[in-house]
Amino acid sequence: MANQARTFGKGELITAVVIALAVGFFAGTVVMELRQPAGARVQAGAGASSEGEAVSPETQAHITELEIATATKPGDSGLWVELGNLYFDTHQAQKSVAAYQKAIALGTASPDVWTDLGIMQREAGQPQQALASFDAALKLNPRHENALYNKGVVFLHDTGDKAGAAKAWGRLLEINPGAKTPDGRPLSDIVAELKRG
Repeated sequence: MANQARTFGKGELITAVVIALAVGFFAGTVVMELRQPAGARVQAGAGASSEGEAVSPETQAHITELEIATATKPGDSGLWVELGNLYFDTHQAQKSVAAYQKAIALGTASPDVWTDLGIMQREAGQPQQALASFDAALKLNPRHENALYNKGVVFLHDTGDKAGAAKAWGRLLEINPGAKTPDGRPLSDIVAELKRG
């Protein structure tokens, strides 16, 4: 009796394709991490975790779910934003940048997404790209306080442009005169110091 060739059902085929896409996505992210120059990683700030730091099992499980979901539904910009946000929260800058860029390419170009992209570009050591992302956010909403604040941070700390920082933060103070730094320092005091030289 001859062996009959086994045929695969539609469900088995879809499952195999999803698994293959997920494996490819994971392999690609590993290769990207290994190819990143060591000097490209930037300290996120006091108390922030670095890109290689451990992530809680619950958060990692959620990240894995979203990685599979984006592989299954690559055209769903909302999933890419959610994945970018989780990478953001866990300081995985390169992965966050890639996820946000995918969401933007799919049409999710809100000021918040552009601003989060800029913050992660800064963390990834890409200050010029960060400034361009903040400008894109401000083009959509000229009063976006978070974009203005972070634009000033990049100017001051990454490009050494004190005048650029004072201008960005001066615009923020026009919108919100009581704006403060995350540690509670009035932004108006910092702008005054920058203008004094």
